[in-house]
Amino acid sequence: MAVVCLAQAMLAPREAEAKELVNVTGTVTDASSAPLPRAAVQVQDDRGHTVAATRTDGRGEFTLALPKGKYRLDVTLAGFDAIKGRPIEVTDSTPPLDLSMEIGRLEEQIVVTATRTEAAVSQVGNSVNIVTGEELSREGAVTMDEALRRIAGMTIVQSGGYGQITSLFVRGGESDYTKVLLDGIPVNDPGGSFNFANLSVADIDRIEIVRGAQSALYGSDAIGGTLQVFTRRGTSEKPWPMPRFAVEGGTLSTTRYAGGIEGSGDRGDYALSFTRFDTDNDVFNGSFNQETVAANMGWKITPGLELRGVFRSDYGRTGVPGPWAILPPDPDEYYRHRNLTGGVAVTYSTTPSWTQRAAYSVNGSWQFSADPRDSGSFTPRYGDRTAPWPSLDLVYQTLNDTETQRVNYESEIAVPGNHLLTAGASYERESGVIGDPLADPLRSSRDNFGAYIQDQWEFRNLLFATGGVRLEHNGSFGFYAAPRASVAWHARRPATRSALGLTNLRANFGLGIKEPTLVESFSQSPYFRGNPDLQPERARSFDAGVEQSFAAGRGTFTATYFYNLFFNQIGYAVTDYQTFEGTFLNIGKTRARGLEVTLRTILGRGWEVSGGYTYVDSVILTSSSPSDPVFAAGQHLLRRPSNSGYLDLRWRPRRWSFGATALMVGSRVDSDFAGLGILKNPGYLVVNLLADYRINKSTSVYAFVGNVLNTDYMEVFGYPALPANFRIGIRAGF
Repeated sequence: MAVVCLAQAMLAPREAEAKELVNVTGTVTDASSAPLPRAAVQVQDDRGHTVAATRTDGRGEFTLALPKGKYRLDVTLAGFDAIKGRPIEVTDSTPPLDLSMEIGRLEEQIVVTATRTEAAVSQVGNSVNIVTGEELSREGAVTMDEALRRIAGMTIVQSGGYGQITSLFVRGGESDYTKVLLDGIPVNDPGGSFNFANLSVADIDRIEIVRGAQSALYGSDAIGGTLQVFTRRGTSEKPWPMPRFAVEGGTLSTTRYAGGIEGSGDRGDYALSFTRFDTDNDVFNGSFNQETVAANMGWKITPGLELRGVFRSDYGRTGVPGPWAILPPDPDEYYRHRNLTGGVAVTYSTTPSWTQRAAYSVNGSWQFSADPRDSGSFTPRYGDRTAPWPSLDLVYQTLNDTETQRVNYESEIAVPGNHLLTAGASYERESGVIGDPLADPLRSSRDNFGAYIQDQWEFRNLLFATGGVRLEHNGSFGFYAAPRASVAWHARRPATRSALGLTNLRANFGLGIKEPTLVESFSQSPYFRGNPDLQPERARSFDAGVEQSFAAGRGTFTATYFYNLFFNQIGYAVTDYQTFEGTFLNIGKTRARGLEVTLRTILGRGWEVSGGYTYVDSVILTSSSPSDPVFAAGQHLLRRPSNSGYLDLRWRPRRWSFGATALMVGSRVDSDFAGLGILKNPGYLVVNLLADYRINKSTSVYAFVGNVLNTDYMEVFGYPALPANFRIGIRAGF
């Protein structure tokens, strides 16, 4: 009898193991049906014992192998209300589970740019901001600078009105230290420069901004930050074309009109649009016009295989009046640009835990500047200052025609132990024609190779760590390795909503690199001879901060400290003072450290208030132009204010939406570069107003008043910003 009992005891576990397992699948989404990756899914039996656990993949999908029976299912993800104790019954015909998670009072968001994979913002250690297309549309934004001015740590500098050169400085870095991506396609000129005036906000779904060095993922140019623009996809519930349009007009002879179609179905989606914007900028020869054509199309060949193509063209012309605060406006100088970006990508989900992606893309940038006639010489004047020498109007023309072709492969696989491994490799060819097209312009090219690996690890849904490294071989500077590491720790995570909510501690460290421009590497001119031995400009970047939610999820406070060291900066040096010949050398070094603070809260009754403040302590450690007082060692960095911030107030009673935004920028180092001896640009305060009335679900009318106080200021000394201006419009489907 004892032997029989022992045999039964030994066989019982094997009989349990022999129970037939059923694969239960499901999808976790938010309230807008967007997939939620990396959500923790846990199944318990009727005794409360955990029998299976997993995480959703990048598409929000999961698979669990369970014996037949009745269970309870939990789903948790930081920033969302947990699904607790949902009953499920596992049978041979259990349908796929469709699980929707409600967001907290302030929305959790999904970010791609920080890790190249979909992840909740609260689960990455980077400093991240997301601007949605809905926000851009609601606020009537037409240019990229309007979209980015309310982001802590970022300084937008525009040389006058719409269409004039617009630069972005991130945390004290240079204007060519930000990697810019369009649906994953790099769009910087070779060497990192990018004019944000050339990129409109037409058909943008969202903008993701990651501050700090990201060369471990994106290679060269991601030395100060990375900004990625995702274009609109078709989301209508009907497969046939759904039209959309927008029309607006206002002061400064401003008009904008846009139209497009979109559709989506079980097998694919598409969105196509055309936008035209015109204005005269309230100055002689200051007119600007731009046309944008955008397309984004996807086709799901099989449930696990998707083909997607994107295309975008931004073409425009800008009159260039010059520094008309100190000189008469130039009557005939102009600038034309044409940016063409396109690519095709294939995404294959080999298994629920393994996704592969291959892509080919090309980005072409054609920029032509010319001043066809000599308008005479003038002596710069400002206030009671007069320059000691006249300014000449030189006849010139110059072309910057570059192209970058890129082939990329990456693989994402979830492995046991709550690890998500990502690896990839890329090849790109950069080429360009730069200089006077009628003379002997520079013609050059280089080939670049890169490979990276990254591991994202999660511990008990409380600690999220990311580490990775990229190996880069550049046609100019050769081999370089760029690592990074980040961590997010949910130090306090209450089980239910309380006055004090989630406490999220973050830290991030990385190295960044930036390649030389084609001119700096390959120019044959004796007056600015290229240096083939140039090393990449480098950065050492660190930041740490805390995010605290409060008021039962209705408010969020963040504070972040950052420290950036930029070295090996390329500068021009004269090598022969008799012939004025010169070349480029790695001679510069700067440092920028500071603090970013933001606050956002819902006050109730439709009121919402947010604000931010940025302090930047920047200094030139080793000057690349020591004879110029603006760039002397010990000086603050050019056009990067020590103090800046914003205050934003919103009120949404029923169908109405009203808003007021105050932008504050402190004094900063600047120069007239004309001999007037001006080294400081005073601070300013600008207030913008907006109103929106929703006629129905897809149609609304809106009005925008810029610089309502008619503040007289210049973001770049010599180039007055726009006075008070007004636009009113109607949109449907956007």
